[in-house]
Amino acid sequence: MPPFKIKQLQSKDVKFLRQKLLNQCGGICPICKKANEAPCLDHHHIKKIGGTGLVRGVICRSCNVFLAKMENNSKRYGVQPEELPTMLRSFAKYLEQDPLPYMHPSEKPKEPILKKASYNKLKKVYNGRAKFPVYRVTPHGKPAQKMTVKLKKLFNFYDITPEFYK
Repeated sequence: MPPFKIKQLQSKDVKFLRQKLLNQCGGICPICKKANEAPCLDHHHIKKIGGTGLVRGVICRSCNVFLAKMENNSKRYGVQPEELPTMLRSFAKYLEQDPLPYMHPSEKPKEPILKKASYNKLKKVYNGRAKFPVYRVTPHGKPAQKMTVKLKKLFNFYDITPEFYK
């Protein structure tokens, strides 16, 4: 039991308490440290996570949703509610450490797509001694032409700087 007397709030009290707590923290969310444009009266949910039901403060809507997702999913991943604060501190420490010098295979940079205008500029100055490469598009008509060895040689030969879609 907390070392203070608990007051059971009524629905009509929420607006006033939320505003009072928001004023006390200067209108800043204590979690993300940004202006609290959508303040929420945060509380420790009894039903979903076996919490106390007590109000913890006023946080912004984004932080409230994010916190609820962490709390609600902690049991699913074998984290007891009382372990969550320690685990979150460990997550923060882990995220702040220097990364290792390896790039994950799923993060391989995609080759840039050559702009159609760049291709057309090159095609215009090409003198046609050999077959000119066809500009590739997806089945939906979206540009898909990557820089090939042949195109690179032609851009270099004609001193044209290729442009790519971002």
